Amino acid sequence: MAATVRIRQGNIFDGASDLIVLPCSTLGTVTSFVAKTLSSYHLPHPPKMALGGVTIDLFKAAPHIASWVAFAASVANFTSSLQAIAEIGRCLGEETAKNALIRRVAAPLLGANSGGLAPNDCLEALTRGFLSAAPDDALLEVSVIRPEHFEQLRAHHPASPVGPPRRRVFISHGAKDGPEVQWLTDLATWLNQQPGILARLDRTDLLHGMDFVQWMCNEVVQADRVILVCDELYRQRADGRLGGVGWETMLIQGDLYFQPFDSTKYQIVVRTEALLDGLPRYLKTRRAFHAPPSGDEAAFRNELLSVLLREDAPTAAPSFILGPS
Repeated sequence: MAATVRIRQGNIFDGASDLIVLPCSTLGTVTSFVAKTLSSYHLPHPPKMALGGVTIDLFKAAPHIASWVAFAASVANFTSSLQAIAEIGRCLGEETAKNALIRRVAAPLLGANSGGLAPNDCLEALTRGFLSAAPDDALLEVSVIRPEHFEQLRAHHPASPVGPPRRRVFISHGAKDGPEVQWLTDLATWLNQQPGILARLDRTDLLHGMDFVQWMCNEVVQADRVILVCDELYRQRADGRLGGVGWETMLIQGDLYFQPFDSTKYQIVVRTEALLDGLPRYLKTRRAFHAPPSGDEAAFRNELLSVLLREDAPTAAPSFILGPS
């Protein structure tokens, strides 16, 4: 297997990612669009770098967009090179190999605009570099703003015959300690061992020093599926809008409002012996998994996995996954 490259029509800021890539020149200059981004999020201008160089830092001002931000020196004297674009791709792939928390990288089609290179050549170089260093579960999402460039790329590159990248699953809960925390950790570990699943849990994926609220928001937005693990304490906090669970409830309700009526993004798992004891009011009309401590754990996990892997309707934004050349 290999890492995945997805090409989508749109802007790198259209969705959330773990690492967002901003292009710059070797002198640290940026386009007017990037300059507005730097101003909006109080980011410093990039340093001087060699062509093909990459610097990466925490995106402290906007972790709801991405946890990390990278500057990629893709232009020198208004030109670029395919070697430099491939080197940028390799650096990004290496970062996903070093940092297990970076799995989704959002990048523009580097070199195709200010660099003056052909879009097809840029995509091939960026892909070649990324795939040479990235692990199997990493995803590079290349955003192409100009529709004519996107259609040219889609016509030139075959779509992948393999399935989509691993489905990202965020586990939401209110547990603080005790056996329930161990159950959550075991569930996340088991899910990550299943083909096609990338599970995220604060106990294992939230770094010290990160903003918990913003991290949680970012995970909810990026997730293909969100598992809400409910018990009596979770229900009380959700109904009373108390603490982190209460804040997350408002976030989830807002996202639910914009989901299609038949969306399966949110999956409810109730851990109390009596089902209704663990269900918050806003979730009582939804079908839930009943997984009490006394229940059949293996049967529950297998049923949950089948739902998590169920295919969804295609997203609104045109996109395709790059296939073998």
